[in-house]
Amino acid sequence: MQPRKYPPILPLVPLPPSDDEEAEFWKPGPRRLRAGACTRCRNRKTKCDGARPRCSNCVKRGFTICVYIDKVKAGPEALEVLELLKMLPEKQASALLDALRETGDVESALSVFGERGGDIGSLALEPGAQGSSSVRNMLELELMDKNSKAYPPTRPIHASVLAKSDLLRPVRPSAEAYENPPALHAASASRRFQLPASPRQEAAYCDERLHNLQVGYWTDVTVTDDFAARVLSLYITTDHPLLGLFSPDLFITDLVNHQARFCSRFLFHALMYLGCLMYSAVDANAIRYATQFREVAEKLWVGEQDSCLTMAGAILLSLSLIGNGRDHSVLFYATQAMRIGENLGLFDGGKVGAVLPGENTPEEDVKASSYAAWGTFNWNVLISLFYRQPGSESPSSTPTVPIPGEAPLAQPEDEVSDEHFTGEGLLEVVFPAVCRFWRIIRGAAWIYNPVHDPPPAGLKMAFAEHTFRELIALAEALPPTLLRGEGRSHHVTVLHIWLHSAILDIFRPFIGKPEDQRARLTTFSASESSPDAAYAASVDQLKRLVADYRGHFVESTYSILWHTGPLYLANAMLRDTDDPEWRLYLLLCIYGYESLSRPYRISEVIVQGLLSMTMRDTDMTGSEAQRIIKELKEGRLDGVKRDSEDKIRATFMVDMHLALNDPEEASAENLAAEFDNMALFQDFLYQERMDI
Repeated sequence: MQPRKYPPILPLVPLPPSDDEEAEFWKPGPRRLRAGACTRCRNRKTKCDGARPRCSNCVKRGFTICVYIDKVKAGPEALEVLELLKMLPEKQASALLDALRETGDVESALSVFGERGGDIGSLALEPGAQGSSSVRNMLELELMDKNSKAYPPTRPIHASVLAKSDLLRPVRPSAEAYENPPALHAASASRRFQLPASPRQEAAYCDERLHNLQVGYWTDVTVTDDFAARVLSLYITTDHPLLGLFSPDLFITDLVNHQARFCSRFLFHALMYLGCLMYSAVDANAIRYATQFREVAEKLWVGEQDSCLTMAGAILLSLSLIGNGRDHSVLFYATQAMRIGENLGLFDGGKVGAVLPGENTPEEDVKASSYAAWGTFNWNVLISLFYRQPGSESPSSTPTVPIPGEAPLAQPEDEVSDEHFTGEGLLEVVFPAVCRFWRIIRGAAWIYNPVHDPPPAGLKMAFAEHTFRELIALAEALPPTLLRGEGRSHHVTVLHIWLHSAILDIFRPFIGKPEDQRARLTTFSASESSPDAAYAASVDQLKRLVADYRGHFVESTYSILWHTGPLYLANAMLRDTDDPEWRLYLLLCIYGYESLSRPYRISEVIVQGLLSMTMRDTDMTGSEAQRIIKELKEGRLDGVKRDSEDKIRATFMVDMHLALNDPEEASAENLAAEFDNMALFQDFLYQERMDI
């Protein structure tokens, strides 16, 4: 066997001399940059000499245009310019392109374009506007790419547009102010809606059969048939698709025919109580009737028998009493509704005899039982998010009856508007998705509420990520009518507000840790796949959702179901005061409660709690906080002002981060109680700084 021959080893190159002047000789020179190829040569895969304005190949072939795409890092401004060029009207797009050619820099081009009257603001608050987004981390980018139904790319709202908006100012909602609203300037961000018809205007009821309503059969409260029909219509079209509780078709049938199978005096009075609170945004007299309907409903409760109608009425009372600051009864009625459901066999562990689908069971009875059971289940899961105290735990089981209307209505992809759905049809589209959502949240109750068997500490992050994945899968499976976009009903926005608020709760216990101690989400490929990154991605979505809801949906002035959004977004802003826009979005949330303060006295307590947190954690002065509270009080109705003399009870959570360790101190009423002292202390500190 011949030995293998190796090439000779060359001698070692001598080290450079230590003298500095000679050492310079050994330093590598600047890298020689080669000119990039034009697009045509790239496509043909031919050598390009990079000559400008036309390379030799393009000259030889007689092409008059030779395009070069220089490799530069495209920041958010460049993406914004690209989206504006695609979305602006032709004349404005040409003006922006001229500014870009003139300046050669995207930031300068946007500035020059705005100075010349360019209308960027008109696109800034369009509902569901798609386009480039201010992405904060790579996980957010991955979510937008692979899960765009839950995390649609949306263009950021310009801070200057939001700062000038009336969304950050007190606006007194009244029918007179909105009957003939002033024309909105195209470049302004503002409320773009009208309130429902005032008592002086003819109204379209949600169901034509309400024209036959004889309200005197059901109540001794002196209201007209028209008033009752308007109130019922407002509730059925606004909150009911999200709450379920009963079939509107069956309810109205018995209501106008004076039957008691699917309608009762107790349910009617509980519904009118909530409806009058909502309708007070249109008719100031409604708040007076709300008190009368509440008093009658509470008297009727004493003699009520266990039934699906009683369950529905109890949940309506629970919701109404939250807004009215009568916290001692909120949990009572919610838990009593669960107890009735168990007695009727609608939940595991209850009595046998639930109304289940079968040959001998009328379809109407199955529908009524399903709506009552799932509406009660959903509400109890929802309030467990906020109260986090004994008596507010999530239900121990899901209902034994099927989700009503489980299969969503089929709809072609090109018919994405749900405006044609009303009454029962709208309920059957929205409510099944709501039930599936709260069913997922109940499975994660251990995250935010003490339970008997939480997962081991080492597995909590994995369980949280699994729940996150379940919520994303739910959003990705939604039918087109429940996806965000122009022309959708307000229920779609509320559902997505709930979705991203829940995601904040899921990751809240795991965020804020040092970078080297952060857990990693194992089912995502992005390099920054952490709870903090997922939390930030949902905060960005909430910013858009809250702004859209306040700016485009009249329901923001009289439905309390959406207030999860401003509450959670305000908490997120106070935890991230490095965000240069934190104050703008905090005010966006606070003045969202100002819009609700007309009918709901609890709004003032929530705002006082949020402002106490703001003064505690930031440099907000006591005078500024006092001014905001004064504006809220000026917008209240007389009936709400009189009620405010009673002590407001609000033991639900406002400081969501503090609630992880000290739920009692994090409650709305305790934080609100600190407001006056905190305001005095902040003004004292401010005066001291001024004197130095």
